[in-house]
Amino acid sequence: MSSANKKIVIIGAGIIGASIAYHLARRGATVTVIDRGNAAGGATGQSFSWLNASSTRNKAYIRLRQRALEEYRRLQDEFAGALPLKWNGTLIWRGDAASVNKRVSEQTEAGLDIRIVEREEIARLEPNLQTVPELAAFAPGEGVIEPVEATQLLLKHAAAAGAGIRMPAKVEALIERSGRLAGVRLADEILEADAVVMAAGAASAELCAPFGIPVPVEASPAVLAQFSAPSALINSVIVSPQFEIRQVSQNTIAAAAEYAGNLDENGPLAVADTVLAKIRENIAGSDAIQFRSVGVGWRPIPQDGLPIIGFSQQVAGLYLAVTHSGMTLAPAIGRFAEYELLEAGEEPLLDICRPSRFA
Repeated sequence: MSSANKKIVIIGAGIIGASIAYHLARRGATVTVIDRGNAAGGATGQSFSWLNASSTRNKAYIRLRQRALEEYRRLQDEFAGALPLKWNGTLIWRGDAASVNKRVSEQTEAGLDIRIVEREEIARLEPNLQTVPELAAFAPGEGVIEPVEATQLLLKHAAAAGAGIRMPAKVEALIERSGRLAGVRLADEILEADAVVMAAGAASAELCAPFGIPVPVEASPAVLAQFSAPSALINSVIVSPQFEIRQVSQNTIAAAAEYAGNLDENGPLAVADTVLAKIRENIAGSDAIQFRSVGVGWRPIPQDGLPIIGFSQQVAGLYLAVTHSGMTLAPAIGRFAEYELLEAGEEPLLDICRPSRFA
């Protein structure tokens, strides 16, 4: 069957589902994207959106994430610079100097473009940083993207290539015939498919459960807060013991933090207040910044921390694409899913991601 004749249903209109839809549709596949909410309405819309390879020490995973950053540059060219991303680098320090040195040494050995920067250079990179550490790691090739706008742009290009977008539309069940997925059942119709792509984040486990397909993901909450600022105060993504922050625009700062619970004293608003206090304490010129908004994103974290990508071995025709961080990996997953779904190939960079490891 040629790619032009393949019918593929994608469940999930976050950044991963949107990327897969675009890559398949541009090849001529008949693509339908389904989401029970809106585009980027789940974890994508509450993402800190840090595009990186430096958050892991797993060498194979570093290589995959680096490839994803390269794929973002390809997409940026394809979309004539319209992707809302910036390659402003990451400044990161956690632990003592010895642990920072060790981490950078391991990541450099894996091929990551990262280096040690000392106090004088850190101050040049981030002149508003009040308490400058002795040393940090700097990854110049990393960046940020605006998640909702990027997802909408991918879906727009997918639709222009012929993809159907169905939102809101809830998938009631997957349809199996003779040991193979044949489509999905919605409330009022059945959509036939040669393959179904599961890109529904943490909700993927529930949809796959009736078939005994393990998708061991945890819906892990994280707080994303935004603050109004009188001017740009931060150049790079700063990942430190005090906070994880980035400049969204000239007058907006975003911060990510772990979610401590849903009680007033440790809920999202309390977390945002704590982060705001730390920003005011550590960033010069931040006295005038004000709280703007806060939300909770439920990140789909696989059991072993690695992506779950590829065909299910339990039921033919089911392709899983569930991971954190989808923001970083989305363009690579889209490119590789196109290859594996339409050409029946196997991408070696996804060897660490295969669902069969949970079978």
